[in-house]
Amino acid sequence: MRQRPPAITAALYAFGFVWGAIIIVPFLWLATLSLKTRLDAFAIPPKLVFEPTLEAYVQIFSDSSFLNAIKNSVIVSVGAVVVSLIIAVPAAYALRNLAGSVRRNSLLAILLIRTVPGMVYLLPYFVAYQRVGLLDTYVGLILVHLIFNVPLIIWMLTPLWSAVPRELTEAARIDGATPLKTLLLVDLPLMRSGIIASAILAFIFSWNEFLFALILTRRDVVTLPVAIVNFLAFEGTEWGKIAAAAVFIVMPAVVFGLVVRKYMISGLSGGAVKG
Repeated sequence: MRQRPPAITAALYAFGFVWGAIIIVPFLWLATLSLKTRLDAFAIPPKLVFEPTLEAYVQIFSDSSFLNAIKNSVIVSVGAVVVSLIIAVPAAYALRNLAGSVRRNSLLAILLIRTVPGMVYLLPYFVAYQRVGLLDTYVGLILVHLIFNVPLIIWMLTPLWSAVPRELTEAARIDGATPLKTLLLVDLPLMRSGIIASAILAFIFSWNEFLFALILTRRDVVTLPVAIVNFLAFEGTEWGKIAAAAVFIVMPAVVFGLVVRKYMISGLSGGAVKG
């Protein structure tokens, strides 16, 4: 294998460093802002050395509406992931058994659903929910998340499922296993890492989703991204509380991703179906 020229290697490292800084620096600024007092937060020039305080975190966790938003986000995110998996896993299994243009066109249609901007769905869902009484409900918000989570999971699982040796499925059926038993006892264990990886991404989307939660909720089912807007008061913006809330919203996704990173890596690379 030909060795890469040192100049190209240096350029790649420099690009990686700059790109990493672009991603990390805003989060570090947000984290430090959440630990500053109001005076330190708006000091000019900015204070790089300051006495940290947890006042903003104490304030948001003493706010009953923010605690209710945490509960709502957990219910909606977990519910959306569970329902999406119930729909998407059998769908991906069925697509695996299709071939040629039928499978290709089906995947393209599913991808189109996922890539359509959310604003296209917003008005029809708002009108429909208003008529059937699903505004500001867990069911309504979970259902609208399926538009994006189900296609994502199907697109992640279909190619992985295609890599599962068909000989294993055929052997199970020869031994007398029904299609359902074959799915549960043979295919799903091999697809575990891919399913976990897709569930992680679906959870992160639902946890961070803002547009639908803003329009389709009122008071009872307000989620965390929408709850931050409540800190934009007419009297003045509470930047410390906004920063603390934003850090809290980001951390579960970061921690969750770190804990199960091996599943994401193996799932996204197809390692779930080896041997």
